[in-house]
Amino acid sequence: MNDRKDGLHLIEAAFSQYGYPPDFLADYDQLECLSGRRGRETFLVRARADGALAVAKCYDRAVLDLDPAAPAPAEGLDHPGLPRFRGKYHSDRYLCVVRDYVEGTALSDRVRETAMTQEEIVAVCCKLCDVLSYLHSRPQPVIHRDIKPENVILTPAGGVCLIDFDIARTFKPEAEADTLFFGTKGYAPPEQYGFAQTDARTDIYSLGVLLRYLLTGSVRENKNIRLYRPLEKIIARCTAFAPEKRYPNAGAVKKALLAANPRSQLLRKGGLVLGIAALCAVVMLAGWKVYQAATYSPFHSDAIPAVLNDEERVADAVAYMKDKYGTDLFDSPDDLATVGLLRRTLIEVYGLDRDYVYAFQPDGLPQESGDYFMPWGWEDSQNARRDTVVYAAVKVHDPAIVADWSSLKDDTGEYPGSRVAVEFAQETGILTGANRPYDITAGELALIFANADRVFASAETE
Repeated sequence: MNDRKDGLHLIEAAFSQYGYPPDFLADYDQLECLSGRRGRETFLVRARADGALAVAKCYDRAVLDLDPAAPAPAEGLDHPGLPRFRGKYHSDRYLCVVRDYVEGTALSDRVRETAMTQEEIVAVCCKLCDVLSYLHSRPQPVIHRDIKPENVILTPAGGVCLIDFDIARTFKPEAEADTLFFGTKGYAPPEQYGFAQTDARTDIYSLGVLLRYLLTGSVRENKNIRLYRPLEKIIARCTAFAPEKRYPNAGAVKKALLAANPRSQLLRKGGLVLGIAALCAVVMLAGWKVYQAATYSPFHSDAIPAVLNDEERVADAVAYMKDKYGTDLFDSPDDLATVGLLRRTLIEVYGLDRDYVYAFQPDGLPQESGDYFMPWGWEDSQNARRDTVVYAAVKVHDPAIVADWSSLKDDTGEYPGSRVAVEFAQETGILTGANRPYDITAGELALIFANADRVFASAETE
């Protein structure tokens, strides 16, 4: 206990030294730094008054031009789908905004653990629509501007909570464009990069991208994945380039989602058919068959999630790798692929030197080098990510591709070589059938390498 108190005192002393507000330090114990980037840090804290956990966003006023007298993002809001605002504190150096800590699982973690059914996905998006309807209907509408899986918490009680109002803003009808442009690449609409002022339709765009990601595992449209047509239409309208072509509000999106359920969409047709079928027994029987077909719904717990790969495609890839290389590495295609399996593939199948495969940059940020194949020093036991496997599959055929970062226009925090490899894979078809971004199977690892083999073999014959 004394060690814990001593540790807290050391943390508090460090906070005081760096100029955090004294009243903030007096009200809260700082437990952990959850994230940090230039100009802002996020801390898990505990209120000394009631022992409640909270999240503190601390903004460096030397980096960000913030007025401590202005209302904090989402201050004064009261909704079960939003973290409660607890207070704000400021010093000459920092502005700290404190909100309740929300217990639950991030949506990003949920989809990594197991695929969601369409019914679950639609339910989450409908609850998000309720939260957005509340935000957008305030006297001064609040635009979140960063809706993504990491900012959606699934609570133990089955609710949905939208967190992280870092870049939220109030809509000002007189403004032509936003002063600052932030957002997560892939989820942010065009106007968030300076084309116009963000409004409620900005969040609707991000909601559409989120729906696509949950159904397909990608924020980008993928022609290789067939979606249930009504949901595909909802995504297309939400993510229209021009804001005026999107849904006008979150309530309209929720209405469309609920109507997309075939039981809601087609029961009316079935009722009409039954009415006509009442004219004669033969037509009535035909009408009943039509009614049964019309009321079939994919929105149930046994539905196959859209993120699953084509089993025949995976089986073909496993057979291809076995026939071409004589390997049995993928004989258990349903097992989770590990970094160790990826390394064995590079060594045993493609003949790379073991030391070359296992070496990595020990200090500093990962970087390309002729001294090692992968710039990450991950343990063999770690589950393999799709993008890491794509990087390896592309590099083993042509290292120059992953070393050329000239096509990248911005920094999203992902390793550049991996991003270049994924873009190349999307353009050439290497990603065909590999739709799950995390915790891929051994069969999916074989699929990516088999696809890469065929793409590069085809390029050599042209």
